[in-house]
Amino acid sequence: EQAWSELLALADAVTDQHIKALIASFLGDEDFAARLRRSPAAKSVHHAYAGGLLEHTVAVMKLAHRLADQYPQVDRDLLVAGAFLHDLGKVRELSGDRNAEYTDEGRLVGHLVMAAQWIHDKARRVGMPRDLEHHVVHLVLAHHGKLEYGSPKVPMTLEALLTHHLDEIDSRQGCTTDGRRGVRRA
Repeated sequence: EQAWSELLALADAVTDQHIKALIASFLGDEDFAARLRRSPAAKSVHHAYAGGLLEHTVAVMKLAHRLADQYPQVDRDLLVAGAFLHDLGKVRELSGDRNAEYTDEGRLVGHLVMAAQWIHDKARRVGMPRDLEHHVVHLVLAHHGKLEYGSPKVPMTLEALLTHHLDEIDSRQGCTTDGRRGVRRA
């Protein structure tokens, strides 16, 4: 519950009404919220345990706020949106709290594309301007950083590049060999 409360506070700090409404549309979805609370962030490697996705998301959001404090040229709300949204497709890509397996949708579509589609649907419902939606979707589609790492797009905005690096920082510190925190991969 502490991580969930932190997530709500970090999301509440967003000031752009469209981004705030988009994030709220996910947080207000009871099924999504329940899945986010119990999902692992990965099948293996980083935050690969029940609740790992929530822990990873909160950590990346905290880093986004800190980075925006340091660099005023960064659009804080976009960066926080990228931190919140970048892995949200994993709630549908993986099934099971422990020993997660890929769903059919996860294997066939993947969390980046699923998230982009989900964002598009919710953005339409909350009235997000199309150009802002494109920027937000780009944050998700580019967060793996390179085409060879599975990103359909390379980061083309400062916020997309920083979302990639923040995800990389937290996922590296959360690497495990057996699904437990603090056990580093060789």
